[in-house]
Amino acid sequence: MRVIIVHFRSAPAGGLQKHPVNVDPLDSAGTDGVSLEIAKRQASLEGMGHKVAICSAYDWADFAIPALEFDSEEVMLMMRNLFGPGLVDFASEAELKSAFDASLLELRQELSKVITDFKPDILFVHNMLSLPVHPVATLALTDLLRETRLPCAAIHHDVLSEGAYKFTPTCDFAKSIFEEYFPPVLPNLRHWTINSRNQMALKNKGIQAEVIHDTMDFNQKLDTAEQARIRANLRGKYSIKPNDIVLFAGARIVPNKQTELAGHLTEVLQRLRQEIVGKRLYTGEVFSDLNRVVLVLAGRPERAFMDYQKKVFDLFDTLKIVWKYIGGDVRPYRSEDEGLYALYPDLYAMADFVLYPTGWEGFGNQLLEAFASELPVAVFEYPVFKEDIAPKGVKVVSLGDILLPERDYMGLVQIPAEVLTQAAREIMAILTCPEKLPDITDHNIMVGKRFFSFDVLRAHLDEALTWALLIEDPKVDEIQQNLDS
Repeated sequence: MRVIIVHFRSAPAGGLQKHPVNVDPLDSAGTDGVSLEIAKRQASLEGMGHKVAICSAYDWADFAIPALEFDSEEVMLMMRNLFGPGLVDFASEAELKSAFDASLLELRQELSKVITDFKPDILFVHNMLSLPVHPVATLALTDLLRETRLPCAAIHHDVLSEGAYKFTPTCDFAKSIFEEYFPPVLPNLRHWTINSRNQMALKNKGIQAEVIHDTMDFNQKLDTAEQARIRANLRGKYSIKPNDIVLFAGARIVPNKQTELAGHLTEVLQRLRQEIVGKRLYTGEVFSDLNRVVLVLAGRPERAFMDYQKKVFDLFDTLKIVWKYIGGDVRPYRSEDEGLYALYPDLYAMADFVLYPTGWEGFGNQLLEAFASELPVAVFEYPVFKEDIAPKGVKVVSLGDILLPERDYMGLVQIPAEVLTQAAREIMAILTCPEKLPDITDHNIMVGKRFFSFDVLRAHLDEALTWALLIEDPKVDEIQQNLDS
């Protein structure tokens, strides 16, 4: 079958080493969780023998439409007038609607050309039909689906009920968009989401959605020699000694990731480091008085949250920890001649322990990457972790699930000191016990293969493709009812 996957952004297929032309240095550059999940779906579908094309804002997509980028002046203008402080850039609601309709027509024509040129049998659409971050794109795509009746599986990584997203319509036009299109309901559209909380939120809106969690290929990893080579190269590049302890945070540096907590935990480990001086690490290296605990941040920034990133970096300096930001060298592919590396699996190779202090995730892509990299993880127990991941039996070091009621003087979050100390001592025990670390990592890989593997993903994809073939039958409503039941 011919499959097209549509999203605002995307990662290059197969680790394609191609210079991006229209990727801003202050965006995710295809390293965000949604883009990575798209790449996994593409690889799985192609492995199943299907023809797959990607449509996104990036030049490395098969069908590049720059107007799909949501972090642009035009989209930001539309957003602040639809869901911001009010009609600040337009004289009236009619003028706003006129500008919206003009952008809608233009983008709809570009998307229509993609459909005409590729002739897909099914579309997979990621997040574009669930969050109003680019309403013109949502309406343009929905109109095309309504007109063509092409089968479409919409994967909602994020939905409006989540606390991180607040949208208040400024006028009746904005309200009508908000209520009708997020997500839309069409007979040729089925809904997936990545956690059970979102499934319930959609059910409360009268929308039946299936759950398909984020996945990883737990069978594909760097071989031992390559892993050791990249580990040595990266540590050398960033002036990190072989027996330094590297705490690794790979998530984007945006407020919901609570990156400041990684700094607080590093500070406690640094303060307690004398307790492991002279001990042999799990690698066989001895941790000495000359060695350091180093926090490495590999998450790329987002333009809208540069103020948050500055606050976090200022905090790290105030804490007097050793930290390194390497997000500028991160891409969805490896190009060692240019000094560029993939987040997974490359940069995990330099790590000893992964920190995942996020307060909110739709699922947790970097958590699965840590498991697949055979690394232990410290986790702030965000809601979806507690509801959908922890019950599967994974082993992690807990950072609790409670923030202190008061923030620090910069407005950054904090957790209790005793929680940080307990977590730090657990981390030191794991890193200095050769038997303990593999017991944790082997167990997590076993759990990952059972619940979050590519086998699970392929089963969902195969079922969706079967549905797409059936939906062409005139009795589409009857078929859908049978599937739902």
